[in-house]
This record gives sequence, structure tokens and C-alpha cells, in this order.
Amino acid sequence: MMLTNKLMKKLLGILVLGLFLTTPSQADDIRDFQIEGMSIGDSALDYFSEEEIMSHKKDWFNSDRFSVIADLQSSSFETYESIQIAFKTKDSKMSLKTIEGMIFYPNNIKNCKKKLDKISTELSGMFKNTKKRNKKTFPHNADKSGKSLVTDVMFTFNSGDVIMIGCVDWSKEQKWSDHLRITIRTIEYDNFLQHAYK
Repeated sequence: MMLTNKLMKKLLGILVLGLFLTTPSQADDIRDFQIEGMSIGDSALDYFSEEEIMSHKKDWFNSDRFSVIADLQSSSFETYESIQIAFKTKDSKMSLKTIEGMIFYPNNIKNCKKKLDKISTELSGMFKNTKKRNKKTFPHNADKSGKSLVTDVMFTFNSGDVIMIGCVDWSKEQKWSDHLRITIRTIEYDNFLQHAYK
């Protein structure tokens, strides 16, 4: 039985606690999903001022092809504690190529992984038209010591675009907080990240 758009939105809101929403009953395009109301292809300028965006720009990459904007916070956020976005640096519209929502689990990676498992199970039944990569743990590219770990599950759409649910377990030497991360990302940006970190 096909679900109505309204019912699908409600179900996704309940099942994943508002982590993102979809409009069609069987979405096969990541632009159908939202994090805090933002979708892939939207302009960052529709949600943040240019000053706010540029003041949160990070110098993490060995290339300036993309600009990453991290640690964005707003009282309007309903689910996430922090948002990270990226767009092509030369794009004056700042069209979003990734949107990532974070919920922090300081020194509590065990509970983060429990939430990861729950969300992954729920989404597996909804993302029928995607290729799922089961839970995998690997070193975070940003930590050259190899001590910081990512555990994630990835759903790849026919376009190559991805939605990921993951837990980041930073090493004690890193200044960042462990967190659950929900990511909507284009294949273009995903490929860029494979070799982007300095």
C-alpha cells in the first residue's frame, strides 16, 4: 500500500526523531530529504547570512574547490545541535553539496552507536531503492594518528549520492566532541572528500 506524502513525513519524523524528512513515499533522490529544513541544491544564503557563513569557514582541505562551513548553530534548529555544510567555492549562490547534522555524545560513544543501530534498522526498511553498506568502522581522515574512529552505515542512491548515519569517536588528543552525524551528500562532494584532508 502506498503511503501518502503527509503520512510518510509523519512516520519519518517519528521513526528517526525528526532527523530528516522526505516528501515522496519512495524517495530516490537525496534532494527529497531535509536536515533542519535544508535540502541539497538549496542556497546556503537562504538560511544563513554571508557573514555568518564566512565566519564559520574551515581550512581543513588541501584544495579550495569546496568550502566547508562547520559549527553552525541556531535557536531555530529543532533536532540538531550543530550543522555542517559545503558548497563549491566559486559558486556565488553557495548551492549546498552536503548537509550534516550533529548531535553530541561527549565521552558516550556507546549510546551514540545504539542510536546509530536503531536509525539504521528503521531506514533499511524505507530505502528500498538504495544500496546499503553495512556498519563499518575505520580511521577518520582528519586525524593522521589513526586514533579517531568513524562507525557508519551508508545508503547509496542510483545517482551515486549518499545518506550516511555515523558516530565519530575522536581520540583524546583531538579537541572535538564525539557525536552522531547524519549526512546528505552528493557523489561529487563524496569523491572530493576521499583525498581532501591536509
